[in-house]
Amino acid sequence: MSREKDLTKNTLIITIGRVSTQFVAFLLLPLYTTVLSTEEYGTVDLIITLVQLIIPISSLMIDQGVFRYLLSSQTVEDKKKIITSASGAITIASVTTIIVYFVFNLFIKSDYKIWLLLILIVTSYSNLFLQIARGLKHTSDYALGSFICSASTILLNVICIVSLKMGATGMLVATFFGNFICCIFLLVKLGIAKYLSIALFSIDNVKEQLKYSVPLVPNQLSLWIMNSSDRLLVSFVLGTAANGVLAVSHKFPAIFMTFFNIFQLAWHETGAVHYFDEDRDQFFTEIIKKMFSIFSTLCMGIIVVLPIVFNLLVNSNYNEAYYSIPIYMVAFLFNIVIGLLGVVYVATKKTTEIAKSTLLAAVLNIIVNIILIRFIGLYAAAMSTFVGYFVTMVFRIIDTKKYIKITYDIKQSIIIAISICICCFIYYINNKTISLLFLPFFIGVAYYSNRKMINSLVFMVIDKIGRDRLKKYKKVIIAFIVSLVVIVISILGSYTYKKSIEKPQTIEGTYSNVSEVET
Repeated sequence: MSREKDLTKNTLIITIGRVSTQFVAFLLLPLYTTVLSTEEYGTVDLIITLVQLIIPISSLMIDQGVFRYLLSSQTVEDKKKIITSASGAITIASVTTIIVYFVFNLFIKSDYKIWLLLILIVTSYSNLFLQIARGLKHTSDYALGSFICSASTILLNVICIVSLKMGATGMLVATFFGNFICCIFLLVKLGIAKYLSIALFSIDNVKEQLKYSVPLVPNQLSLWIMNSSDRLLVSFVLGTAANGVLAVSHKFPAIFMTFFNIFQLAWHETGAVHYFDEDRDQFFTEIIKKMFSIFSTLCMGIIVVLPIVFNLLVNSNYNEAYYSIPIYMVAFLFNIVIGLLGVVYVATKKTTEIAKSTLLAAVLNIIVNIILIRFIGLYAAAMSTFVGYFVTMVFRIIDTKKYIKITYDIKQSIIIAISICICCFIYYINNKTISLLFLPFFIGVAYYSNRKMINSLVFMVIDKIGRDRLKKYKKVIIAFIVSLVVIVISILGSYTYKKSIEKPQTIEGTYSNVSEVET
């Protein structure tokens, strides 16, 4: 199988597991923002944010070490030694975390503190088991495990906050049991028990894995600062209600990043394996150019569609989130370039190099945020993320030249930059009619810009399904697609017309609230 087909296959497998649940979770956003107050939603987001902060420290990112060393392991004995050693290290880390929790328990005043501990521990194990699946090249099991985790969490969320009316506690309960169910599934499906043997536990092997994974800790903490420190600062300065609004503004870029994270999982494996090929420079250049085009188009697509659907998806209490979203979208596009280049460090096992750029960006993120938050409120979080990711991207473009010669398409970058500016201009006009009129034009340009990749993907699916079978149902499929497009446009058009008659469309701006905070 060629490198491109291998990468596409792995990406598609992981996509099936991730996108379906993320799409359902996205559609449940109106439910969450209606049932939960901004304070409750902000509190849950804060707990999950703290888990993301602590877990790299408590686990020392050894799950990443397992993945990388399993990829290059040759014998069953080596695999057993790697998995046993990592599992033992995670268990020791979990016991240590419990001891530290009980020491500091008396100083923490929160009704949710026990859930912080439980989610932290179960997530450590679910992360480990998921990376074991990847390392053993059981990509389908990894995708299914991710799907089960997300699906269980979503289902339990609905039960806990709607049926049982448990509020914020319900979402935390759902998060814990979603990860727990994922652990049980992978434990059984992968037969992890057969890889565990006390006799094979090796301190030297743990040290070897930690030598790879520990340098990733400051990198992960820096990424946490980039993605989540804003929420702590906003909660402290503007309150948990403001953090609830910020959490909603993150939801849309998070959907965007979900698609890239799916690709990145496959890209890390393919890039690491083929990094030492003779034509690697051409291969990496081609993949990065294609992916930058695809994800730039997706970024612009979300920006174009959001004015049409925002009020359908988000309760009016969270309207302030609207204006920050394009800034986050572009910032996360920078992050995608960072991720594409990050595989170079993974392949060469130079994890210390990863931390350099992200640490610099994290410091800039905090400084910009602290300076601006009193003046522009929630916008400070978006702007600090934008600056941080931009600096990281520039650093990695320059730094990776030491290891690989990637040719960047300047013309492509200029065209994309101009296109994003046009899309943002239409977004901030915030007129559904204009956005609806612009949408077909954008779809046409998007297809033309990425037609080679889209066509090759379609032909691959056609070959898989069978051309004769598709020819038989060709008219039915075309009629279905056309009907679906017409129905969606009709519904959105009717909604727009109805709203324009009922009342003028307005969204409360962030600046007015910021001035109230300062007063």
